[in-house]
Amino acid sequence: MNCSDEATGEAARRREEILARLREALKKHRLVIITGAGVTLNVTADSSGKPLSRITWAGLIRNGLDYLVEENIVEASDGRTRRAYEAIEDPEVGGLLDAASTLSDQIKQHGQFPTWLESVFGSLSREIRHPALLDVLKALHESGAILLTTNYDDVLEKHCGIQRVGRSKQEDVLRFRRGDLTGVFHVHGSYHDADEVVLDTTDYYKVKSSDVVQDMLRSFLQDKTILFVGCGSGLEDPNFDALLRWASEGQKGIPNRHCLLIRDDDTAKYQPLVRVKYGPRYEDLVVYLQRILGDQTETQSVEPTTSQRPAKRRRTGTRSNSLEPNQGPEDL
Repeated sequence: MNCSDEATGEAARRREEILARLREALKKHRLVIITGAGVTLNVTADSSGKPLSRITWAGLIRNGLDYLVEENIVEASDGRTRRAYEAIEDPEVGGLLDAASTLSDQIKQHGQFPTWLESVFGSLSREIRHPALLDVLKALHESGAILLTTNYDDVLEKHCGIQRVGRSKQEDVLRFRRGDLTGVFHVHGSYHDADEVVLDTTDYYKVKSSDVVQDMLRSFLQDKTILFVGCGSGLEDPNFDALLRWASEGQKGIPNRHCLLIRDDDTAKYQPLVRVKYGPRYEDLVVYLQRILGDQTETQSVEPTTSQRPAKRRRTGTRSNSLEPNQGPEDL
């Protein structure tokens, strides 16, 4: 057997090991699925795959600024507003967060935050065009998976027929952690409760400083297997990026069992989280999740962490709009 065949065989073995581990975690009710913006973007995209502009991260911030201008709450020529519009075009995440901070300050100052959130997310559950991803997440939940999300919308809990769980009711958080309360936990808040919504770095501090939420997330990292779904680049959801960074730091020293589902061309990298490539298209995500339920119809690719990869197959590079260096490994 030559080196290439051996590497291919080893990659296949690792793929099956990871899938088996996820299945075992599901069987033992130890699988935690945390969904990000990619899930809602996927299920509400049009027939060509184009997402709803108002729920992309940049689109959401632009929508909020437009709302303030159109409602004559601020002037488009106002210095802060103008700079916020310009920051949206910044290829770096920092620019988007600056714009989000300006929007957060202005829209809360004028008491319009709940009204605006409702205008963006209130009808979203009626705009689902591709329910397959929600169907498989519901099936995973019914098979024992615990569901959390960083999304503000209520699409997931409505489709699953379960309740929303927020941060403000500590008793609910504790019951959810113990498994005594069935629902979808909103790490970054829900539009139904504007006070909980994490929109900028100041809001995110509320999550980091919440002992009950931090304790729950730490316990999941220690005792369960976490599968991050629909996260992708930090530009799609900077707050998910912050959560992933926290998780990757928090699980140092823990065996590589927590997984990050990504498209084949996604450069997101949060070591020591295991990068699991589900395919070149968002549609392939459904197939991989079905395999966790037991469907063996599709083979997916998984990229191990740097320590697992033979040195001669490593390459490095960078991408301007990525928070992490593009490692650029060859596909397994």
